[in-house]
Amino acid sequence: MYRPPAHKFTFTFSLPRLMAAPLALWACMAQADTVWLNNGDRLTGTIQSLDGGHLLIRTDYGGDVRIDISHVKTLQSDTPLVVRDGSMQHDYRARLAGAEAGNVMLIGLRRDGEGTEAVRADVPLARLDSVVRPRPFLRETSITGRLDMAADRRTASTDTQDYSATLDTTIRHALWRHQLTAAYQRSKENGSINVNNYGLNYTLDRFITEKAFWQTRLMHRRDWIEDLDRQTAYGTGPGYQFWDNELGAFSLSALLGRVHYGYSDGRSDAAYAASVRWDYVRYFSGKEFELFTRGELLRPLEGDAQVAINGEAGVRYNVNSWLSLYLKYARNQVSSSFESLNESVYSTGLGVRW
Repeated sequence: MYRPPAHKFTFTFSLPRLMAAPLALWACMAQADTVWLNNGDRLTGTIQSLDGGHLLIRTDYGGDVRIDISHVKTLQSDTPLVVRDGSMQHDYRARLAGAEAGNVMLIGLRRDGEGTEAVRADVPLARLDSVVRPRPFLRETSITGRLDMAADRRTASTDTQDYSATLDTTIRHALWRHQLTAAYQRSKENGSINVNNYGLNYTLDRFITEKAFWQTRLMHRRDWIEDLDRQTAYGTGPGYQFWDNELGAFSLSALLGRVHYGYSDGRSDAAYAASVRWDYVRYFSGKEFELFTRGELLRPLEGDAQVAINGEAGVRYNVNSWLSLYLKYARNQVSSSFESLNESVYSTGLGVRW
């Protein structure tokens, strides 16, 4: 009777293969920051900031997570962060390492008025004033933006319809930064349109150092209601980025260029002009709240126009990493000996960020 040969199973012990799995697991864990909570839970992700007693960590499984620092036992980071203690006397560029409950170990450099020195010390979490992730000066291409939208219809003694939309996007690559802003507003009351305009603004920044840059910009605004129905301006000049991190950004620039005004009766006016531009944003409570303002003060050096102000300011509540609610005030004013413009717009609505 035929019997098939018995199968032989061979087990080969390989030390490199045996070590590969835990090493791969360790490598994956080493790429994430870790936060230990007082209740025993642990979160892994990327620490974005600590400000106002709120820690913000970005996770792959839950997006941005805000944690009250009083609930944090300790934490660690796998890359150096910029840390400032509550005394406002020391700045650190240090990696965070786990320590006993309520503390964190700083491993890196400490900077103060006397210079820089290596440090390895335990610091109470309650004493940390802020923690931000440093942004490299030279970056790969990144695209960020926001779309704000508002629509309102009121029916009472009058029938009013208001619409507005603002698109703001930034493209950053190496030493170049492109910013494009587009806005549209329309208001209709009892069948009569009393607001109908759009604006476009393109800005190109070329960074010379980590803070200083050279700016070139082009602006155009069209209005179908006001007597001053066209505005076009272009200019170039130096700028300075005071800060740009997870807690916000602030920059100023001074430009010299030319401005053109057009009027509904066909008349036009042009002049050389100097302007100061600003762009400020500040986040609070783990980026849950946002205060922002941007704009330009322009002074024609000749012609009928005397001074022009175009800007906005507002507050924003970030529901999550991509959706927000905003309240904004915008002003567009041109003082001229011929025709002037004085426009103020209050708006509230939804914002979408990417």
